[in-house]
Amino acid sequence: MYSFSQIQLFSWCPKKYQYRYLDKIEKEFESSPDLLLGHSVHAVLENLYNKVNVFVVPTLDDVLKDFQTIWEKELAEATSEKPLQMKWDNQLEDYVRRGIMYLKWYYQKYAPFKDVKVIATELNLQFDLDIKENPPPAKADTPLQKGGNKKFRGFIDRLDKEGDTFIINDYKTGKNLPPEQKEEYVEQLTLYGLGIQQKYAKYFTNLKARLFYLHFDLVDEREITQESIQKVVEKYGAMIDDIEQRKFHYNMGDKKSFEPKESPHCAYCEYRSICPLRAHEKYDDEVVGGELGEKTIKWLVDEYVTLARSESDAKGQRDAIKDILVDYLEKKWLLKLFGNTGKISASQWENISIKDKDKLHAILGKLWLLDEALEIDRFKIQKRVKEGKLPIEKTEGSIEKNNFWILRGGEV
Repeated sequence: MYSFSQIQLFSWCPKKYQYRYLDKIEKEFESSPDLLLGHSVHAVLENLYNKVNVFVVPTLDDVLKDFQTIWEKELAEATSEKPLQMKWDNQLEDYVRRGIMYLKWYYQKYAPFKDVKVIATELNLQFDLDIKENPPPAKADTPLQKGGNKKFRGFIDRLDKEGDTFIINDYKTGKNLPPEQKEEYVEQLTLYGLGIQQKYAKYFTNLKARLFYLHFDLVDEREITQESIQKVVEKYGAMIDDIEQRKFHYNMGDKKSFEPKESPHCAYCEYRSICPLRAHEKYDDEVVGGELGEKTIKWLVDEYVTLARSESDAKGQRDAIKDILVDYLEKKWLLKLFGNTGKISASQWENISIKDKDKLHAILGKLWLLDEALEIDRFKIQKRVKEGKLPIEKTEGSIEKNNFWILRGGEV
């Protein structure tokens, strides 16, 4: 059974997914002030709506007292064995102040909560991401039913009913506002919309997702359509197929099935000490032998990087010189240049690049050249152009001819 966080972790780094979910390498859980803040605010809002659901509306003071109580309890549990790791110059008081402000803004905006009809808080969903036994494709307005092989699970912060519409609510306490093109949160709630369809099919009419970015006092509301569900189901279904295929090869002994992916997440990864991308950071320097004699690995790495940088710098300078010399050759109609100690011979060549394979395929068929270049190989096409069998003017822009110079240097 998969979850959104599992698949998100796989997309961040397949190797980390392997360590956590296949190798079951347990790492000591470390809490953080951000996690404490998120847990505390979510718990307060859960308590608030549970009371509203039985027609009891707490005062703002009651809500803030509840936050203080929950925060202190969470903090005591998190620091029972070791202190929290703070980020940058933040203090615990900063997180407490944030929590209070989030809840104040929220309460003042939505009190007295008289129109809300809460179906559930912290709703645990288990649903199917596909349909069993290869049924015909679902129409855009047909909900996917249960009975598939791809099992999914998730938690909904709060599920409301407004008229004939089910509202999936989710609270975010982070200080970063995701860009509009970052759709992961919406995709997550859209997947949960499928779970709501399967759980409440009898009552189901319309669906919406509502994201509360509490730090910005901002609400992002999206309609969940059957078409949007279908797209997300296909995307995440394909990712699950990818994971399952890699798992099969991994279980058959292919240790490269889950390759690591470098990203900013690496800086905070709990598996750095065993990851192929980071493990060497913790190694003691080792001495190895070879053509250069006995050298340490660190020395060899540093020397290689220095030489590679010099080579890169030299290539850049060489390319700049070549551009100047080619320009000079073309202006003077020359094919050889002389220096004080060296000389350069120049030759001009033609290169063909394919711009539109489908169009070229059709043109080759009309010119009876398709058998000779069936795979649309660039070098075969280039040869046909050079032989005159494929005039450039008849390719309708599907290929392009470029000229380039080759300079060969030697001593005078």
